[in-house]
Amino acid sequence: MDYIVEDNVKTAEVLKEKLNLTRLPVAIKFFNDESEIPEGVEKIDETIRHCEMVTKAADGAMFYSTAAEQKCKGGSSAMGLEPLPPKIATGEFYYKLGRFDSVETAKSVIDNIPRKDEQSLGIIYAPLEKADFIPDVVVVITLPKFGMFITQGIVYNQGGKVEYSCAGIQSLCADAVSAPYVTNKANATLACNGSRGYAGIVDEEIIIGLPLDSIKPLMEAFENI
Repeated sequence: MDYIVEDNVKTAEVLKEKLNLTRLPVAIKFFNDESEIPEGVEKIDETIRHCEMVTKAADGAMFYSTAAEQKCKGGSSAMGLEPLPPKIATGEFYYKLGRFDSVETAKSVIDNIPRKDEQSLGIIYAPLEKADFIPDVVVVITLPKFGMFITQGIVYNQGGKVEYSCAGIQSLCADAVSAPYVTNKANATLACNGSRGYAGIVDEEIIIGLPLDSIKPLMEAFENI
């Protein structure tokens, strides 16, 4: 059975209950034309980082952003809102931050960052329970214990093992949004300096991005486990 907009409220309720969430699950939707933006959803009135936008939505805000409102160009480019800046692409930016032992090492990590090559005009952010649209990805900010519950829910009807991938950079953007969108698989991330420093991700929290196709099977698993 296909996912419909009306499923958002129930899905949010289940996620909040099963995962004991203190932050609301966030619906993320890419759009290519402003006609796709639901009525009543306004453009964010400040220029901040994508990770900050996610936590604003997790606190109840609903809005949309284009590349112009995205302060972190690494994250914005990873999600297909604008081209990858040359200094990030070469590894120079992260090397100068002291994050890697060489430009070449930094570039090797950047080359493996999950990237949404398909370009989009912008992103709609909303608490899942308020979203009047079908999300591309649902972002959950939770504790490791409840990340375990999500993992158990995924393998309940899928089998195998879940492989999560992160590098400690571009976490709420590339890891939690681009990776699930591109691979159609859930991905967990341990956050990054930016999201912990600017977006208020606390020491105990991890982030999991769920692609749309994983939602219904996960709800079924939560009902039966």
